[in-house]
Amino acid sequence: MPTTTDVLVVGAGPAGLATAITALRHGARVLVVERRGGTSTVPRATGVSTRTMELFRFWGVARAVREGAIDCDPRVAITRTLSAEPDELFPFSYPSMREALAVSPTYPALCSQDHIEPVLAAEIRRLGGEVRFGTELAELRTTPDGVHAELGPAGSVRARFVVGADGARSAVRTALGIGWEHLGSLGEFVNVLFRPDLAALLGRRLPGISFVKHPDAECVLLPVGAGRWTATRRWFPEHGESAADYTPARWTELLRTATGLPGLQPELLATGAFAMAADVAATVRSGPAFLVGDAAHRMTPQGGIGMNTAIHDGHELGWRLAWVVRGLAADALLDSYAAEREPLGRALAARSLREEREPDDGLPTDLGRTYRSPVVADDGAAPAQGHSRTARPGERAPHVWVRWRGRRVSVLDLFEDRLTVLTGHRGEGWRHATPRGVPIDVLVAGQDLPDPNRALRAAYRLEPHSAVLVRPDGIVAWRHDGRCRDRGAALAGAVETTLGHRGVGTSLAGKHVA
Repeated sequence: MPTTTDVLVVGAGPAGLATAITALRHGARVLVVERRGGTSTVPRATGVSTRTMELFRFWGVARAVREGAIDCDPRVAITRTLSAEPDELFPFSYPSMREALAVSPTYPALCSQDHIEPVLAAEIRRLGGEVRFGTELAELRTTPDGVHAELGPAGSVRARFVVGADGARSAVRTALGIGWEHLGSLGEFVNVLFRPDLAALLGRRLPGISFVKHPDAECVLLPVGAGRWTATRRWFPEHGESAADYTPARWTELLRTATGLPGLQPELLATGAFAMAADVAATVRSGPAFLVGDAAHRMTPQGGIGMNTAIHDGHELGWRLAWVVRGLAADALLDSYAAEREPLGRALAARSLREEREPDDGLPTDLGRTYRSPVVADDGAAPAQGHSRTARPGERAPHVWVRWRGRRVSVLDLFEDRLTVLTGHRGEGWRHATPRGVPIDVLVAGQDLPDPNRALRAAYRLEPHSAVLVRPDGIVAWRHDGRCRDRGAALAGAVETTLGHRGVGTSLAGKHVA
């Protein structure tokens, strides 16, 4: 007999693990399969953005992630060798702790992917999900009630939905016949993972990224945690070079020159070659199948946005799948995943190809997106500038510290598992207007959430009777000034739009929470 589940996730990288955690938290059954024998054994990405740390905080894994933090000077150096004094030093394209905490309850981290993946996989198991390593997708076909997947010796799976989180060479995307558009490339590169810890050898804290400009050993050196470093170097096939030319002896000589340590005896842990390229899928949805992460939009490492975008994909998709599985939302909510994430993914992939960019702290890219889709009720307000939030529909809801049930929490903490209506201090009437059968809370500023300094009302532009509806992913879906005869009808209409019911001939009437 085949295994049955609500959501089959193919791929246990950050995108797949984030999808699974979010779907599980919202009530779906989830099975994750991964062809590798375990989680990543190499560092891969290391930059964890403010928004990603917000998600880790919601999921209760932020402390475990930070336990693997990389100790370095959070700056970029341009230098002749690692031992020499840098010619230039400038900040990462991530905010400082102070800049992040001005707009968020948390701040970025530097932590390697091979530390993060086991943390997320453990959380999936804690939530009751299953992760099967060493299990490869052999065949996938859609059926009238979902998908049927063959997993070779591991048997078969029937699922309501499948999520392709299996990288740029996605077997899910290939099985679905979804096209793959090449946006461009910055060249061919080789890299090496090695010990010892160069900071310990040099006796000082070193930059998080060092662009070494020595003519005989031009490369990028990065600490990646656990006393390990990577060196990445461009090579030129058109000049007759081959990745095979980078033998252990050649790497040893290059690393000695690049570090300025002629006696260095590096322990080479892994080597590889890759194209620094950007590509996007023609669509991220095909019926009951969805794409996330590199399967949907592959990015170059520039700017450190690939892993973060992948995790955000999973967070945005997971709750939608679960709410449809539970009968709370309509199929149009799933269409909105494509409407919101496809343009963003394409824009970020294209941006990752630009070698020269205006310096910024990363917050506009990370927190400043604005979604437009049929489930977002655009109020016509002007877009926010930079990362300053105005609780405009389509924006990430603003962070404000509040008191909730005797504890100091971020208002963002109150949105994660349901729809939430924030109202002005005379908005009690909205509490009696909520539709039945939907997980939804109404929180009145100044009553449920003490607001002595009016910070919450200012951040959300809450007039005495106005209301703001926030989705479980922390995106503002709708706002109302409170001037209406029938608040029940106004809020029911907003909820139906947000959950994809409006315009598809269905209603929330009579639906109950599973």
